[in-house]
Amino acid sequence: MTFFSTARLGYRETHCSARDLRYLLACCALASSSFAQADEAETKGGLKITSDDGNYSASLGGRIHFDTYLFDSDIEDPVSTTDFRRARITLKGNIYDWKYVLEQDFASGTTLTGYRDVYIAHKFLDGEIRIGQFKPFRSMAEMTSSNEITMLERPFSSSTGLYDNRQFQQGIGWTGVLDCFTLGMMAFNLRDAGTRRNEGAGAAGRLAWAPINTDLTTFHLGTAISYENTNTNSPDLVAQADYAGRRGPSQLMALTPGDLGDDVSTISIELAGSHGRLYLQSEYVLGEFEGNYYLSELQFEDDFGGPPPFYCDPLLDCFIGGQTIQTWYIQGSWMLSGEHKTYNKKRGAFNSAKPSGDGLWGGAWELTARYDTMENRDIRSLEASSAQIGLNFYANRNVRIMMNMIFGDDDFTGDSTNQFGIRVQIGW
Repeated sequence: MTFFSTARLGYRETHCSARDLRYLLACCALASSSFAQADEAETKGGLKITSDDGNYSASLGGRIHFDTYLFDSDIEDPVSTTDFRRARITLKGNIYDWKYVLEQDFASGTTLTGYRDVYIAHKFLDGEIRIGQFKPFRSMAEMTSSNEITMLERPFSSSTGLYDNRQFQQGIGWTGVLDCFTLGMMAFNLRDAGTRRNEGAGAAGRLAWAPINTDLTTFHLGTAISYENTNTNSPDLVAQADYAGRRGPSQLMALTPGDLGDDVSTISIELAGSHGRLYLQSEYVLGEFEGNYYLSELQFEDDFGGPPPFYCDPLLDCFIGGQTIQTWYIQGSWMLSGEHKTYNKKRGAFNSAKPSGDGLWGGAWELTARYDTMENRDIRSLEASSAQIGLNFYANRNVRIMMNMIFGDDDFTGDSTNQFGIRVQIGW
């Protein structure tokens, strides 16, 4: 049954070729040439060019996240290293009353695997319809920009865990703000630009409510649902916990094989808020991974990292039925320099702090902490968790330095690898 080997659970990493970079630069040059007769370019907060009649516009943005990982190994022995976590260029703008977004991450492989948000949009009601590739609306942590997440990585309730390798999907959706509600809905194919064509399909929706949102205090409640159905050529749907941080060891938590027409569904609740310099956020997600397949004992140990904690029939091997997954986290921060985290109604999530200029070295300082856990209720002891503390320094509105100490714990294998991570990031 090597069909279920963990080699299939991730994507091989490659480096973006020089040809890909030349291609994107050529696109930017073409966009610029189209506005040769336009008004003077705007440069506040980035480069933006708009035609004289206002019917065409293009802006260029990007982000660089450079990480260093240092591990305190236990049973597992990950490699301490440096890494470009993200290296993105984003081109977006309008053509008449249509919007476009084209984002490429050069740290994520070839041209297609590096696609992030790539879609066309049009205003509808108090929001917009999107067609192309973007994030399904199913997690507050996922809706928070990578430039503004509190810790180095998102919690297990996102594509960092429960929706492993399924952060961006191709389809059609709508998102908008109605009074104090933020709503997002999407129907999608089970693929992004870098995965094979398949007949899998899914849908997701999220509703966020901020009944209190003032300059001093915000209170947020939210809920989301997601449904995914595998079919011909679909990838395996997995939940996987990187309990000691990225580039550290991972624990497979659940697996629903592709091609079999099986389902994965999740439902979540969100609770978050900020008051003055204090910020708190939590999510609880319950997921059902359909199973009904068999693995040999050797294959189970290879995939899950340990021997099966249940009886396996000598003739039929180990039966894997439906798997109920629960994951939850609580995280928070305290702005040492007095700033306040504001709320982004468009995303239904919190922004990062904006330095007031009164802190040490003219920037803002933030103490952070999180406890995060994921459990498979149907396989005994299959649970992993991570406790994290951190310190963020905001040099200005565009530059941030992050430091996290992560204490990992894998109950299933007994591994307790820890990580010290540092990120230097810039976004514009």
